[in-house]
Amino acid sequence: MADSDRPRVAVIGAGHRGRGWAALALSRGWPVSLYDLDSALLQRASADVAERVRRLTDLGQADPLAAAGALDSLRIGRSLLHAVGDAELVLDAMPLDLAGKQRLVEQIEQVSRAASITVSMTGTMASSALCARLRRPERHAVAYALDPVEMTPLVEIVPSPLTDPACVELVCAWFEELDRQTVVLKREVPGNATGRILAAVWRECIDLVLEGVVDLADVDRLVSLGPAIEWAAAGPHLTQVMGAGARGTGVFLSEALQEYERVWGRLACWESLSGEDRQRLIRLIERVYDDEPSELRAERDKFLARLLRVIEPPTEIELAFEENPDSPQSPEAAP
Repeated sequence: MADSDRPRVAVIGAGHRGRGWAALALSRGWPVSLYDLDSALLQRASADVAERVRRLTDLGQADPLAAAGALDSLRIGRSLLHAVGDAELVLDAMPLDLAGKQRLVEQIEQVSRAASITVSMTGTMASSALCARLRRPERHAVAYALDPVEMTPLVEIVPSPLTDPACVELVCAWFEELDRQTVVLKREVPGNATGRILAAVWRECIDLVLEGVVDLADVDRLVSLGPAIEWAAAGPHLTQVMGAGARGTGVFLSEALQEYERVWGRLACWESLSGEDRQRLIRLIERVYDDEPSELRAERDKFLARLLRVIEPPTEIELAFEENPDSPQSPEAAP
């Protein structure tokens, strides 16, 4: 992508996810403005964004040349107008309730360029609800990525029925230039697709722990070293297909569905935890994972970087490293 084609990005929200999106864009040399309603939080964000860009570079997930000068181009917005006034892409990463996000996207529309596109980063709210009071609802969509957003390769795009398909196509192209893979949902569903899958799996994991079937740390290992590995390689449906063997896909799937139907009727179906169970779960998690979160996060990020080099096609950044294997930022040098 030529420099002239790189969108100017405004990230609204200097919390954990907003900083991740800012770091990802900066690591590719994109011009970024960062703004938050909380001025104290905004002032603290610059150092963390810089650390995230450095970490992406160390892990071989960023172009060192682009990242080296990226932070010089980070603009801290003095106001919403200052942040979004010249942006082509506005990423709304504020952790607000529905009414708060509706007001925010309305304010963004009032001060942004008519041709800009606003993408609200949320796993729980629909674009059709967020853009209800906009004059240009066709230039709004929802997107969602798992944490850490600067490391995970998938972005889920959820347009509303009013979103312009050309805007969806452009947003997908921009995310793909950031080495993200995009999946566009055909229609809005509560929780989006990713959130629904996460909610279903986590509920069953919680139930197995609270019912005394397995210890909390062990259920994490069961998922991360079991289904997560299979699904990382092939996803749930392709994994089933590859188990068919000589019996044929149709016969195998019919048998598999019968087996799963015997289990589905026995899965957890509660919709909320009691106050006692909620506190019990929290105490268990705190007891098992009492290390510093920053240390655990660093180890996770190193693992993600290694995993991505296995399951993802090489990016332009990694190909550049291969051409210069003596580079101190080569992925092979990453811990």
